[in-house]
Amino acid sequence: MQRRENLLYVGLDLHKQTHTAVLVNCWNEKLAAIVIENKPSAFKKLAEKVNKKANQLGLYPIYGLENACGYGRSLAVWLVEKGCIVKDVNASLAYNQRKSAPMMSKNDEYDAYAVATVLINQLHKLPDANPTDHYWTLAQLVNRRDIIVKDGIRLKNGIHEQLMSAYPSYHKFFSEINGKCAMYFWKTYPSPSHLENKTAEELTEELKEIS
Repeated sequence: MQRRENLLYVGLDLHKQTHTAVLVNCWNEKLAAIVIENKPSAFKKLAEKVNKKANQLGLYPIYGLENACGYGRSLAVWLVEKGCIVKDVNASLAYNQRKSAPMMSKNDEYDAYAVATVLINQLHKLPDANPTDHYWTLAQLVNRRDIIVKDGIRLKNGIHEQLMSAYPSYHKFFSEINGKCAMYFWKTYPSPSHLENKTAEELTEELKEIS
């Protein structure tokens, strides 16, 4: 690891649409601010601007990303592949840094500066950004499962609401209202009027075939 005074600290505040970078030296002096879109074609522009500033000052750039596995995952992967030093800054550390200021501000540039300050103060404690595909893929699957479960609950509640108006005692008909036999019954006989010419024996035989 380079000496602190030989590094150019790049703090990044990450968002879905854009990323804001603030360049800071080891004395906490803000040297520049850069805003880019969150897309691979803009990552190269960021690196070029950072490297240009670093070369002018004779410094080596180091990047700090707040929650590198979130919106900044693509950028983290790109920087790591280019051989850059990238640190993962916990969001709570950046929040505490913002909170420690006499007057707490909240904007993208100030947030990026707070990330850069954490990067300076805890340089040797921060973990390297490691946007592993296994963890990202697992997180995507978990999120997808949560969405499916919530949609299933919402749809099931909708069925309960509709059945309550047509069959107030519907919970006595089937042990599971979303079973194969039950779903056939609800679809074929959405209201009691559809059962007027149906005998119990006929209905029994019909449901036996479905079950």
